[in-house]
Amino acid sequence: MPLLTLNSDAQHQEQLRSYINRQLIGFDYRSKHKIFGIPLVHICRGGLNSPGIAKGIIAIGDIAVGFIAVGGLAVGFLTLGAVGFGIITVAGIAVSLLAVGAVGVGGLVIAACGIGFWVWALLAIGVHAHGAVAIGLHVIGTLAISPDGIKLSQ
Repeated sequence: MPLLTLNSDAQHQEQLRSYINRQLIGFDYRSKHKIFGIPLVHICRGGLNSPGIAKGIIAIGDIAVGFIAVGGLAVGFLTLGAVGFGIITVAGIAVSLLAVGAVGVGGLVIAACGIGFWVWALLAIGVHAHGAVAIGLHVIGTLAISPDGIKLSQ
């Protein structure tokens, strides 16, 4: 189904105006069910009068805070987003115990560039570092830098 149809100029302008207004207003949904006074589901997309902060057990929004959080900035136990802070995080920039992303910081990290205790990354910095460039105490990599010295494997 096309977003805008081109029946007439007046109808086209009205559809376009309606579409733009929906984008500017934003969206906010909170479920009626609550756990400990917190909505079970909160979905919020920001607009002119709304910052887009979702707070709930399951939170989805520009900024999401919840047990399960999905958003541009996500904070919670299980997070998914551009930037994520939590216990288990999948994000562009992930900071958590289990971090998966382009840049990861945490206990167990799988990333392009990672810093943590156990790290698997192209650039890995950690106690146990595995990567193309690995820096740490126990390292495996093409270029391995450890207290034992610098090793370049071919």
